Amino acid sequence: MFSSFMIAADKSGSGKTTLTTGIIRYLTRTGRTVAPFKCGPDYIDTLHLERASGRKAYNLDSVMLSRSTVADVFAKSCAGADAAVIEGVMGILDGVSHTDFAGSSADVASIIDVPCVLVLDCSGSSYTAAAMVRGISELAKVRMAGVVLNNIASDRHAFLVRSAVETHTDCKVLGTLPKNSEKLLGSRHLGIKTAMEVNGEYLDACADFASANVNIEDLLTLCRTTDFETATYHTAQSEKRDKTAYVAYDKAFQFYYNSNIDFLRSAGFDVRFFSPLAGEGIDGADFVYIGGGYPELYAKQLSESPTAKIIKDYAESGGRLYAECGGLMFLSGGIHTADGFFPMAGVFDCVTRMCDRRQALGYVRAELVKDCILGRAGESNIGHEFHYSAMENYSGEYAYRLTRITDGKTSQDGLIYKNTAAAYTHLHFLCDNPLIKNLII
Repeated sequence: MFSSFMIAADKSGSGKTTLTTGIIRYLTRTGRTVAPFKCGPDYIDTLHLERASGRKAYNLDSVMLSRSTVADVFAKSCAGADAAVIEGVMGILDGVSHTDFAGSSADVASIIDVPCVLVLDCSGSSYTAAAMVRGISELAKVRMAGVVLNNIASDRHAFLVRSAVETHTDCKVLGTLPKNSEKLLGSRHLGIKTAMEVNGEYLDACADFASANVNIEDLLTLCRTTDFETATYHTAQSEKRDKTAYVAYDKAFQFYYNSNIDFLRSAGFDVRFFSPLAGEGIDGADFVYIGGGYPELYAKQLSESPTAKIIKDYAESGGRLYAECGGLMFLSGGIHTADGFFPMAGVFDCVTRMCDRRQALGYVRAELVKDCILGRAGESNIGHEFHYSAMENYSGEYAYRLTRITDGKTSQDGLIYKNTAAAYTHLHFLCDNPLIKNLII
């Protein structure tokens, strides 16, 4: 029997990642195969879910992708699994529209038809928690499998909140999380530490925490379904692999949607991973993809890596190359960090600087302002920005006009040099008419 559910919450910082990671790790330790998912554009949480399950985690994003594509990604990625566990994004109703909550966890849950488990912050309240649960349930219009009460101060506090919730709502209380419980995972400017920075002990600690405080077996029973045939779905792949794509992957560059890698394979590429930190090369590359990450943390090592010159020579020779965010920083003339300035590949005549404050966050429509290797002027895709660095000393033209989805604010992004394209904006390759197809095909 297959079970599926989403861990959602009333707000960000609720402990969704720790709880979701813990539940997935618990299920994996007890012999279940779990298909992990993350709502929205986040990369870091997805990697933790991947580590916990030992299986590729996929993003379900109803802003960048059509509803049918979200459903398709979910169905295909559940193949062979005993359970699907999805981590929500922000608060359950937080998306890009206040009218229909598009792009929210509730929106994704309705598309893939899974019940939600609501993680509710109960600090400073007792009976009012029932009103929160009822209000969220009515507005979200999704099935609520149950509630996990967070920041519970004592056994009496747990009794008061549980009694109110189960009296005034149809939601079962599946567990309580103690107040001021020790944080299992540290954070930095882009969010929690990445999966490469934690070990199996952290994952097991999450599993122990989740299983001690939440009735996971009851949760599985509540969320079982009999009409979801995962075995009938298969990820489409091209049988002909006559091209080679190199994807940068190490501690400096690790932010990728797994669907993007699948897209390359479906387009006929043999995908190989290489490490700029280790000085690895890209022999025989037909396409190179350098994603986001934390290049600023490894700036000295990257500046001394022979890969920087390899990438520079590849771009100069007309090789096809696409870089996002941290990848753009690596292709710049260098990175200003708190420890000084470190030269990079120098494909583009600009430098980047780490800033104290966030420089961009949110969904944007990236529209081409001129014909280029990515397509014709006027073509566009919805992407996502999240970065703390800024570009300096660039005097060239920009490829994109960005329009923020939530408020219409405009800006510029996108650099083009020969057959190299780079931008701070992250794109999902499964969006309708993806611009990337013009570069790789």
